[in-house]
Amino acid sequence: MKKIALFMDEWKRCFTYAWPSGILQRIRETNAEVSLYIFSSSGNWSLDNKFNYGEYNIYRLPNLQDFDGIILDLNNVELQDVREDIIRRVKESGVPAVSIGDDIEDFYCVGIDNNNAMRKIIAHMYQQHKCRKFWFIMGKRDHYDCKKRFEALMDYVKEKDLDITERECYFGSFECSSGEEGFYKLFEEHHGELPDAIICANDNLAVGVSEAVMKSGYTIPGDVKITGFDNLDKANIYKPNISTASFIREEIGIRIVDLFLQIWKGEKPERFTYSKTQPIFWESCGCNYKAQIDIRGKLKENMLYEVETMDFEGTMLELEYELQICKNIPQIMNCISRFVSAFKCDALYLVMDKNIHAYRDQVTFDFEQDRTEENFEKIGYPAEMQLMFAYENGHIIDTSDMKTNGIFPLFDSEKSGTDFLFLPLHFKEYAVGYFVIRNAVYLLEKQYLFQVMSILRNAIENLYAQERLEYMNNMLARLYVHDALTGLYNRFGFQQLGNQFFERQKKKGEPIFIMFIDLDHLKKINDKFGHEKGDFAICSVAKAIRKYCDPECIACRTGGDEFVVIQKQMLTQVQNQLKINIQQELKQIEKETDFPYALEVSIGEVLTDPDSDLGFEDYVRLADEKMYQEKVNRRANRE
Repeated sequence: MKKIALFMDEWKRCFTYAWPSGILQRIRETNAEVSLYIFSSSGNWSLDNKFNYGEYNIYRLPNLQDFDGIILDLNNVELQDVREDIIRRVKESGVPAVSIGDDIEDFYCVGIDNNNAMRKIIAHMYQQHKCRKFWFIMGKRDHYDCKKRFEALMDYVKEKDLDITERECYFGSFECSSGEEGFYKLFEEHHGELPDAIICANDNLAVGVSEAVMKSGYTIPGDVKITGFDNLDKANIYKPNISTASFIREEIGIRIVDLFLQIWKGEKPERFTYSKTQPIFWESCGCNYKAQIDIRGKLKENMLYEVETMDFEGTMLELEYELQICKNIPQIMNCISRFVSAFKCDALYLVMDKNIHAYRDQVTFDFEQDRTEENFEKIGYPAEMQLMFAYENGHIIDTSDMKTNGIFPLFDSEKSGTDFLFLPLHFKEYAVGYFVIRNAVYLLEKQYLFQVMSILRNAIENLYAQERLEYMNNMLARLYVHDALTGLYNRFGFQQLGNQFFERQKKKGEPIFIMFIDLDHLKKINDKFGHEKGDFAICSVAKAIRKYCDPECIACRTGGDEFVVIQKQMLTQVQNQLKINIQQELKQIEKETDFPYALEVSIGEVLTDPDSDLGFEDYVRLADEKMYQEKVNRRANRE
């Protein structure tokens, strides 16, 4: 089975669906053994480039050498480093590559015949309508299609020796608002004097220009003639109908498949392949195109689409509400499974970085930094990821032990003409995982993808934020009862937990063992070697306590050099051995680290009597007194 990868940025382009539609149509027509893998982003809408980079990271997911053909649709990608990176990687892969509507060195190019169509449009205006003064309102200056259309216009202008300079040209976006803005700017530049015709790079711009012209009190085509390009519905429904250029968008995908079939046979096709375009001259330039426009049919189609969209948005609102009350990833995925039917796809998968639960699963606490940046990748994806959810043909698949290293063989297909759509899941620039939809035709065609992904991403990000908040609250609570230097309980924790443990054991009639430990020579160590060495000595005592005391004990640092350990009763010989182990551990640390002063402790211990009237603090005081007596005795022995 051959594999084709399609990389595209689909945001704000209603005809994006046409590329995979044409590709799949041709695969099925030719019975070619080919599957299509679409890596789609929406990285051209946010003002936050961190979000946009998170979207474009999906391009780094696949190993390009796993494919037999690669298609790049990068005209909408404005981040230059993203374009350059994917182009470089495709070239390094050595896989045959096709660019849609963009001349990229070493790649085949499939696009529409911009030059021929635009030349026919301006020639029609010059010859048929005797126009001599033109304004050109274009889209983005560096956009491939826009450049080609503008070049065709300027070539014709030079041939006819027309007086067209930058004063007659405006470059903006491809939206209606840019058409209005372009008209007003040129209208002001020319002091209210209109040209004979305004030629626009697409139909959106032409509609925007037409609105501005009529708002200014002029008529179309009486005062000025207007043309567009792309033959969108708005061109033929608008009044007056917009003269435009028509082409079959799906033909781009059809020609791409034919190109790959030639390459795979060992043939060498032409580098450039163009889909045919046909100018249509309507009312906006003073012509009366003979074809009848089915206005009622268009209105019905739009009405049904609006009803369907409202139903879908209602379903998405319900999904969004239910996702808000989910407490974990399994709950989120079970919730999604109830709504998958609304997506009209064959299967839905969620693959995630296993660190998605880094905060929830954190056993120890990092007191120095937030671990968000350590949890997720910013460039690419982890080598191994977890398949968190799989829904196939109406059934949830058990994914508890399913891990994936790359997208294959998990997303291999045995059926020709299958498409897989890969969509990024990220928190700003951090890659969290990705969704995979098998047979995503409906979502692509209806332009619902962005809405669906926003809802799912927000739900998972909110869950992660909740786990992070709970982690931070637990860390703060831990700081409240724990000593920041050693991680043992602090004086507050000692008072709270020690008293509770004492009273609990007393009610059971069981004694507890209390050990009071004092680090000898701390002041001398601090004064002579600095507080860093003093802190090391303190931490060494804590290390020895953790190593040899009961894991369930309550170990506390109650003062600068004072420690208290509280645990259940032990045999006398075990108690004595515990003291010896702690002292020997300190000697070992002193030797291994070449510590410049003796690491020694004085220890006093006491066993409580459940029948006694003494309280917890009384017993701690007794242990303190015994510790002090040992310190005095040891000092006397040294002297």
